[in-house]
Amino acid sequence: MPPLTRDRILDTALNLIMSDGLRRASLAEIARRLGVVKSALYHHFPDGKAQIVDQVFEREEQGILAEARRAIAAASGTRAQLAALAGATVVHVVRLARLYPVREETADQIELYLEERRRTFLDMEREQIALVIRSGIATAEVRPLDADLAAAALQGALRQIVRTFALRPGRSAEPVLARVIDIVFDGLGGRA
Repeated sequence: MPPLTRDRILDTALNLIMSDGLRRASLAEIARRLGVVKSALYHHFPDGKAQIVDQVFEREEQGILAEARRAIAAASGTRAQLAALAGATVVHVVRLARLYPVREETADQIELYLEERRRTFLDMEREQIALVIRSGIATAEVRPLDADLAAAALQGALRQIVRTFALRPGRSAEPVLARVIDIVFDGLGGRA
């Protein structure tokens, strides 16, 4: 059996949360799936389940932000950067949802939990979007506007796309993303 590491615990907890929901993701069940006693989890997570759940979502949020930063850095021009950022965000979340199938009621439960703790993540994500828009304003690819408001609007559209496609595994988000970026960019006054 592989050694008990923080990542193994977090991977197991993520699988359990995504499949069974937060309420059923007990320390006893995480330990059972890992083949260890419950007290072994406290060595890595002294605060127990709350700490594990927080760390699961923190790790995934940081992964989303890092993928978005890499995508922005690899793209040239505001439209391409917005498309890359949107694509990286949706692809990451959809990949997670397909790796760990989510039932509708589980998604609702997770969404409620995330609303309580994700303000910081959402602020960081929105700031990444706003930075791309501000860069577009500086290079005259985007007309002068309230970058924070435009970022909030795009972020709202991305959240809806993520929710739609994460729960419907057979469908591709790429055509919808491309159209949303076209609509947003046209609304920003960008050139095609």
